[in-house]
Amino acid sequence: MGWYAGVSTALAGAVVISAFQQRANFYSAMVYLAQSNFCLLALVNFSLLLYSSFIYGLTKLCFGTLRAVEVEQLTERAWFAITETCLAMTIFREEIGAWFLVMFTSLVTGKVWGWIGDGRVEFLEQQPPANPRLFHVRLSVSLAISFIYDIWILKYTVDTVIQQARPNMMVMFLFEFAVLATCSWRTAVRYILSIAEQNIVKAQTKKRLIERRQEIRRQREALIREREQAAATGQEPPQDQEPLPREEDIDEMDIEVPGWTTKGEWVLWLDLVTDMIKLGIYIAFFFMLLRFYGLPIHIMRDLFITSRDFIKRLNALLRYRRAIQEMNRYPDATLEELSQENTCIICREEMRPWDPVNHPGAIDRVRPKKLPCGHVLHLGCLKSWLERQQVCPTCRSPVTMDRVRGGHNRAAGLQIQIG
Repeated sequence: MGWYAGVSTALAGAVVISAFQQRANFYSAMVYLAQSNFCLLALVNFSLLLYSSFIYGLTKLCFGTLRAVEVEQLTERAWFAITETCLAMTIFREEIGAWFLVMFTSLVTGKVWGWIGDGRVEFLEQQPPANPRLFHVRLSVSLAISFIYDIWILKYTVDTVIQQARPNMMVMFLFEFAVLATCSWRTAVRYILSIAEQNIVKAQTKKRLIERRQEIRRQREALIREREQAAATGQEPPQDQEPLPREEDIDEMDIEVPGWTTKGEWVLWLDLVTDMIKLGIYIAFFFMLLRFYGLPIHIMRDLFITSRDFIKRLNALLRYRRAIQEMNRYPDATLEELSQENTCIICREEMRPWDPVNHPGAIDRVRPKKLPCGHVLHLGCLKSWLERQQVCPTCRSPVTMDRVRGGHNRAAGLQIQIG
């Protein structure tokens, strides 16, 4: 890109110098630059270079170096967004001009910025960052900039459309930025939920660590008393006597905590509300264009996809709530069943029999549950899996009782027909 920046700068400088050499004063030089198509093209190209450099520097400051997978995804989504917006502009082709280019560039910038922030929130949910403090400062600032930017442009488009007697191209940008502001709001709320989950896990880990240290302290004191009593009676200590337990031997990474068990449902509700708002925006845009410009074919795809996603998320939320309610009916896996299948397919960790009497510190997250299909996995892993799918992760059988009974009834009916 260095050669492109150099050529663009040299070309813009050349046309400006040429204009001032050919014209006697500043005003006539500006008129010449405005009337020459080649000069306008060179200056617009240089303006885009300056704007891209500014956005690149701001992205570098707020997000750091983008990963290769992020660059690939951004390139693919950006090309698709540009193509889709150009297709939408066929309705307003008579209004395409310099201001359209400005609004179009602003829209693409907002979308790319929002995609980067959404990807970073997903990365945060999957694994902890290498430098948490810097990561959170950058991400919080970038999400705030994204939301303020979208709201500011949205307010401008709303004010512009209100002043127009007939909807023009600004209507398209109004609805585009309305969708973009909704997505930015969703990303910010997801980030807040992730921060809340981390704080809950940290507080639970700290509490469990204190309890574990107190338990080690009591065990140590009990062993010391036993050895003192044995020494008082004249008993010799065994040669293979175990060392006293120490609080320093506790590894914080080995402490199991339940975490925020209801976060998955909050995320499902957030996605459902977001899709509902986007669906309302697309429906309003569709009927407005239908009223003034005829059938908007380009928006029918977005309207269909958003409607489908909304229905799918609504059904997924209902199935998830039903599965969570029925989860307590699933029996705990026995020692015999765990001897045949003792590895959770989700977390790939070993499963142990649930025995809260002999292990009072055990948590429900590692409780082995047997599904109606017979497969066993951790209770916490099952909850996280049900947020995405309501079937067994091994055999894809339904996990809700009504769907299981429905499957059995269909199988019985098929056997009767065959018989």
